[in-house]
Amino acid sequence: MYDLLIKSAIHYQTGKQVDIAIKDGKISKISSEIQDPARESINASGQIVLPSFANMHSHLPMSLFKGLGADLPLMEWLKNIIWPLEKELASPQFVKDGALLGIAEAIKSGTTLIMDMYFFEEELVSIAHDVNIRLAPGFGIVDFPTAVAKTPKEYIHRAKEFIKNLKNLPLINPCICPHSVYSCSKETLLSALEVALSENIPIHIHCAENKQEIELSLEKNGKRPAEYLHSLGLLTKKTFLAHCVYLEKHERELIALSGSHVVHCPESNLKLSSGIAPISQYIKENISVLIGTDGPASNDDIDMLGEIRTMTLLQKLQSPTAITASLALSIAHAGFRALSINAGTLEENAEADLILIKTDLKPIDPQAQIVYSANRSDITTVLCKGKPLLYKGQLTTIDEEELKIRATSWREKVLRLV
Repeated sequence: MYDLLIKSAIHYQTGKQVDIAIKDGKISKISSEIQDPARESINASGQIVLPSFANMHSHLPMSLFKGLGADLPLMEWLKNIIWPLEKELASPQFVKDGALLGIAEAIKSGTTLIMDMYFFEEELVSIAHDVNIRLAPGFGIVDFPTAVAKTPKEYIHRAKEFIKNLKNLPLINPCICPHSVYSCSKETLLSALEVALSENIPIHIHCAENKQEIELSLEKNGKRPAEYLHSLGLLTKKTFLAHCVYLEKHERELIALSGSHVVHCPESNLKLSSGIAPISQYIKENISVLIGTDGPASNDDIDMLGEIRTMTLLQKLQSPTAITASLALSIAHAGFRALSINAGTLEENAEADLILIKTDLKPIDPQAQIVYSANRSDITTVLCKGKPLLYKGQLTTIDEEELKIRATSWREKVLRLV
């Protein structure tokens, strides 16, 4: 007997009607009609079924900072707004409540894998376990004191303990996250690399987000950010480079050869006036391109459908075929493969991370409908490893009313400080 049977869904690639049987968290069978019994079933008539999304760069707890410094450039926003507030407010409870708020929004937009970078990430792991969502939590490292640590050595020590405690947990893929080349010294970056190599975990780092970062790196290190990371050995097959708006040809060649991943964050890059990464060119040059929303205080949402659409339309400024709807969705699913997770695909034996999107009429081209027409309010169901996180538009593992009360309390604390 199957655990769950999805009936009469529209396959996002073929447009054909399919039934999907799920057992033990995996897609057991896909067929035009499945008559075998199941413990539960979902009538997906008129709904498109597709793999869920992988948001590969975020700062979930910053959901509690939405709207702050809304029209400032990146460095001014960080130094004058975000970092001072984090110094006052960053705590395990702040992170826990902010992360839960962000995860609720992420689920509603069809996301079941989030790569995150922040402080007190062990609190995110606790939340992710309760909610049953996949998380790649990253222990954030900078050279200056925060509530987490006072010195680079202390950050590294705590990062080692963090990784040791999480490595074998289900649905969790821990990372180490030196913030950037402008906030971490050479010694700190090399120490982070040593941990990543010894523990065989990913490195998640900001890279070439705006022109000022390029100038700072040239002044401080004599090299552009990606070039500098390469010189230190930080470009590996398990390196995730957030943003990469400005890459010279030789840097792109280094990234392609290393197998590192570029995580494109188009809406945040637009909002902070950082620029538009030419990812269609990156793809032509065999660079692995993934997508993320960045933090909810610099986007200001965690809406992957919106992010996918923005990404696709921006690249069409170069050519209408620069990024097709099919390629856009492939990018949105590619984060699973980048972390060696057997999901992000609608195939038998893959783990059942799936979403259902309602339509008014049967679409002529389901993938175009998803990318250019669908909104997150159209998502009715989200499954993570076969378990529903959203059903009939309602969250199943999060108490939204309680969450609103917590978020309101933090809002009042934030307003007293700004």
